[in-house]
Amino acid sequence: MIRNSVVAKLWLTIVGMVFVIQALLSVLLQQVFNKYIVEREIETLTQLATSIQSVLTSNSNRNVKERVASDIAHNVERADIKYAIPYTQNPMLLQAYRSLTPSQESQFNAGEPVAVHRMGNRSNELAVYVKLVDPGSLPGMLVVTQQMSVLDEPAHEMRNLVVFDTVLGVILATGFAFVISNNLSRPLLQMNRAAEQMARGHYRQRVKVVTNDEVGRLGQTFNALAEELSTTIEQLSMEREGLQRILSSLEDGVVATDMLGHVVLANPPARRRLRMLSVAEQGVVNEQLLPDRLMKLFVRVTQEQEPVFREDTWEGRTMAITMLPLYEADASTMRGTLCVLRDVTEERRLDRLRKDFIANVSHELRTPLSMMQGYTEALLDDISDDPAMRQELTEIIHDETLRMKRLVNDLLNLAQLESGQFQMNIHRIDLVQLIRRTARKFQALASEYGLAFRLSTQDEPVWIEADEDRLEQVFTNLLDNAFRHTAEGAISFVSDIRNGYAYIRVSDTGAGIPEEDLPYIFERFYKADKARTRSRSGTGLGLAIARQIVFEHQGDILVESRFGEGTTFTVVLPISNDSEQRQSDRWE
Repeated sequence: MIRNSVVAKLWLTIVGMVFVIQALLSVLLQQVFNKYIVEREIETLTQLATSIQSVLTSNSNRNVKERVASDIAHNVERADIKYAIPYTQNPMLLQAYRSLTPSQESQFNAGEPVAVHRMGNRSNELAVYVKLVDPGSLPGMLVVTQQMSVLDEPAHEMRNLVVFDTVLGVILATGFAFVISNNLSRPLLQMNRAAEQMARGHYRQRVKVVTNDEVGRLGQTFNALAEELSTTIEQLSMEREGLQRILSSLEDGVVATDMLGHVVLANPPARRRLRMLSVAEQGVVNEQLLPDRLMKLFVRVTQEQEPVFREDTWEGRTMAITMLPLYEADASTMRGTLCVLRDVTEERRLDRLRKDFIANVSHELRTPLSMMQGYTEALLDDISDDPAMRQELTEIIHDETLRMKRLVNDLLNLAQLESGQFQMNIHRIDLVQLIRRTARKFQALASEYGLAFRLSTQDEPVWIEADEDRLEQVFTNLLDNAFRHTAEGAISFVSDIRNGYAYIRVSDTGAGIPEEDLPYIFERFYKADKARTRSRSGTGLGLAIARQIVFEHQGDILVESRFGEGTTFTVVLPISNDSEQRQSDRWE
């Protein structure tokens, strides 16, 4: 807990320093005090010894001398006086004299007081030796001793005072240390909490700066750093969100990998294609690692560090794959690859259609042009004087000219319809009347071909919003195809109304369409086998134009066919609300 708290560390540091200083100061004070007491006591004992010396060396009566010396000694607590003249008469004084050091002995012989502090296992005393001079005998010795135990009480009081001072200093230091550490650490704690919130994604955190010292400047720097970080993170988030939206909106797949081929970024189209490939290759979905097909390109890019382009076929789709290396900020260390997967199936199909279109148009124009050239050369060479023959050649040339004109007009109409530039004359028309008018044009043709032609439509008007001429063109084309591909049997032209839509069906019992050709019948220049048609085939653009016209009317056109049994085309068109209401009332 203490290791994780700045306040506790500062508090303990300050308190510890104060405690150590107080303890050292207490020891020093104790030593100084003891030395001072000893010196004062030596001075007192020296004065006492000098006073007694003067009394003992006076000419007074011996008893008077001893009484006066005793009275003087009583003024000093627990002082003990011993003297002898000469000192050799007293074994204790003689032993004391012999225990003096040479310097002390010289000082004593010179008549100066000698102070000795004796400390033993059981004794601790001060002694002052003074030389007594008697003219008639050898020198004597005066010893004034005092036990140091008399100094225990002031020393104890001094120790108590020092301890009290130490405890009081520690207590005061504790309070001061807490206040100082708290003031110093409060901004640090605020910055710590703000940093923790910023680590969780809350970048609006700021600290309150109340001082201008180092801690205050640190807080100001922290706030500036937090502001800059918040702005940078916000910009990065916006750029990342924009990048994510761009990648998500792309139809092309974008995949970023590391140096091991693991996927680190992929937009939704890329993930769909990675799932498809992983299931096809491994049987399970794996979006974390590049499939084997892409891994080969990955190995090549990492080895050569050059972009690679390749087209491949996946599940019937043509994919253009571009893979290039990604580098670190130093532009030299490779950190992964970027792969772009683009579905170019439609582009390749359009390329094939363009080529087929040019080939088909060339083929369609070459035949009539060749015929016109041949017949024209025959007319120019006057190969026949028969007027009937010349008339026939001229009619053939005229027919081929009209055929080329129809082909060119159909191509122009189809191009305008597909580009949205064809102007439709939309107005309110009666679909029933349009169907009946179109059917009347084929009544005579049915009799001529010996086919049964059945018309079935509503008795009441069915109103729709449409271009009457263009819808008539659609129905005419469907009926014309039915008559040309039906050698015998019946053709029906039927309409009915259900759920707000009109269903117009053109059915025949003719040759039918092979199943493998059904997906292509609405393509340009699709033609049935000429061997199964009763007359010259058309341009091959009629069904493509019909489908575009129906699409412009917000409808749809469907086909059902069995080879050798017949074909049914169904045109679905939306009807007006009032027509729908009348039909509903009728069925009720």
